[in-house]
Amino acid sequence: MADTKFGVSQLTTKTPAWANIAFYVVLTLTTAATFVVASDPAIPDDLKVRVGIYLKAFDFVSLGISKMFGVTVEPPTWGKN
Repeated sequence: MADTKFGVSQLTTKTPAWANIAFYVVLTLTTAATFVVASDPAIPDDLKVRVGIYLKAFDFVSLGISKMFGVTVEPPTWGKN
């Protein structure tokens, strides 16, 4: 099984499935939170904009972190003499 590594050097390697799933969970939760904040009449409009920007910025940060995980996929060695 391949080892999972972390760092800028892993940007060109395959992202593990668990990192992709974690990113999509974060994306879904922050989008839902943005809709809740935007539709709440008790929250002032300027605060709604600020919270929405922070939540969407967190999406970009989580995407960057998830892409920094990498798995080196090695070709199978079975069947070779």
